[in-house]
Amino acid sequence: MFNSEEEQPRAKKRKEETERSLESCLTDDLVLNCVARVSRSDLATLSLASKSYRSLVASPDLYKIRSLIGRTETHIYVCVRTPGPDPTLGWYILRRSETSSGLIPIPSSSSALPLEGSSVVVLDWGIFVIGGFIKGEERTGNVWLLDCRTHTWRLVPSMGVGRAYGAAGVVDGKIYVFGGYDVVDDHWGQVFDPKTQTWDTLPMPKVKIVSNKNIHDSFVRDHKVYAVDGMYRTYYYSPREGKWGSGNRGEQKGSRRDWCMVDNLIYCLSRNGTVFWCEPDELDLLRGEEMMNTKEVKGLGSSLKTSLLLSRVVHVGDQILHRWEQTKIRNGHPPNKKSKLGRIRELEDLIPGARLINSGGGNIVLFWDHLSMDSLEIWCAEISLERRQGDEIWGKTEWSSVVMTFEPWPNHYKEQIPIGSAEVRATFSSGSGRVAGCMVNEGKFVKDCGIRVIRKGKTVHVGVLDSLKRVKENVKEVSAGLECGIGMDD
Repeated sequence: MFNSEEEQPRAKKRKEETERSLESCLTDDLVLNCVARVSRSDLATLSLASKSYRSLVASPDLYKIRSLIGRTETHIYVCVRTPGPDPTLGWYILRRSETSSGLIPIPSSSSALPLEGSSVVVLDWGIFVIGGFIKGEERTGNVWLLDCRTHTWRLVPSMGVGRAYGAAGVVDGKIYVFGGYDVVDDHWGQVFDPKTQTWDTLPMPKVKIVSNKNIHDSFVRDHKVYAVDGMYRTYYYSPREGKWGSGNRGEQKGSRRDWCMVDNLIYCLSRNGTVFWCEPDELDLLRGEEMMNTKEVKGLGSSLKTSLLLSRVVHVGDQILHRWEQTKIRNGHPPNKKSKLGRIRELEDLIPGARLINSGGGNIVLFWDHLSMDSLEIWCAEISLERRQGDEIWGKTEWSSVVMTFEPWPNHYKEQIPIGSAEVRATFSSGSGRVAGCMVNEGKFVKDCGIRVIRKGKTVHVGVLDSLKRVKENVKEVSAGLECGIGMDD
C-alpha cells in the first residue's frame, strides 16, 4: 500500500529501472536465446511483462533462433462462428494435453472480419484472411493478418477488387489468389508479395473456367495452386511457369470437401462421413477429362463415420443458402414443394458437415459436433495414417475429445416444446426409403413437426417428420397408445 500519490510514480520508476538493470546484465543474443526456449503458448504472456519483452516476442530473430535450436512448434488455429441471432467470429488455438483438450480463445480478435466466404492461407508467422462477404452481398477486397507471435490483427494492402469463396495458396513466399470475383477480367487472379507489400495481376486463364464465383476448395501441390470449383472440376495456376492448366474431375457422389495434401497424398471428406485419399497424379488431365480414382481410408470405424455423417458444425453461409434457394425456385422447386422423386433436400444435407485439415505433422485432424438436448459439443480427433501393402491407407485415432461446449446452433434457438414421444419397434423399406414402425408412448406425433431421434441416450438425428401413416393411411397426427409408421429424410 502506498502512503501518497507521489509514491506511485516513484514505484513505477523503480520497477522500470530494475527491469532495465536485469536486462542490461545480458547481451541481446543471450536474452534472445533464453526467450527462444520458452514455450510458444507462453510467449504472449511474457510479452505483457515489459515493453522490451514485447519487442523480443515480436522480433523475427526470435523465430529464426527457435528454428535453429529445434524449438519450433505447430499449433492449429480454429475459427468458429458463434451461434445466435448476432453471430460473431472467434479465433482459437487447439491445445491438447494428457489430461484435457480444448480450444483456447485468442483475446484480440477483430470484429471487422467477414463472416462468410473468406480464403485463408498461412505464411511464416501469420495467418492471412482474404476477402469474404460484408454487409450482405458485398464482396470485400480487404486482407487481414493475424500475427501468431503476438496474437494481434492488422490490415495489409487490399486486393483492390472484392472476392468471396476464391482460391488461395502460397508458393515461393508469395500469396496467389484467383476466382471469387463477379467477372473474368484483368483482376481475376492476383499475387501478393509480402516483402514489397504489393499486389500484381496474374495472366488471364486460357483454360475453360466453369465457375469463378464459387471455388469449392483450394490447395498447393508441386508448386501449383489448385482449385476445385462448384462442379468438382480442378484447374491450377503454376507461378514458376506462369501458366494455367486443367485437371481431372472429382466424383460428385457424396459431395466432398476439404481437399488437402498430407505426405504427398491427397485427402478429402465426403458427405457420408468417409475419408478418401488418392495419388497426386490423379489430378492431372492425361486422356481427356477423367474422374479421379479416390479410395477410402480404412480402419476408422463405423462410430466415427456416423458422427461425421450427422455433424452440422459447418456454417454453409447465408449467401450460399440464398443462391441454393433461388436455384430451387428457378428449377420449379420452391421451398417445401415436393418433386416426383420425393422431398427436396436442404443444402446442409448435401455437403459434409464436419471438417478435415492437415495437422502439419503428417496426420489429419477432424472436427464435428454432437447436439444434445441443452448444449452443442464440438469434438476433435487426430488421425495418424499408414500406407500398407496392397495399395491401402489405414487410419488410427490417436486421440479424440470434446474441445468446446456451448448452447445449440442457430437453427435450434427457437424454443423447443415437446409434444410427444414414441418408441421405434422395427424399421423396414418402402418405395420412398426407410420407415420406422413406432408406438406412440405419450402426447402425439404431428406431420411436419420437428423430431429428434435418440439412440442409447445420444441424439443421432435432428430433422422434420416427413411422413406419418396409421396402418396404410396417410394421416396428420397420431396420439398416444397407437402404432404408426414414420418416415424421415435420412
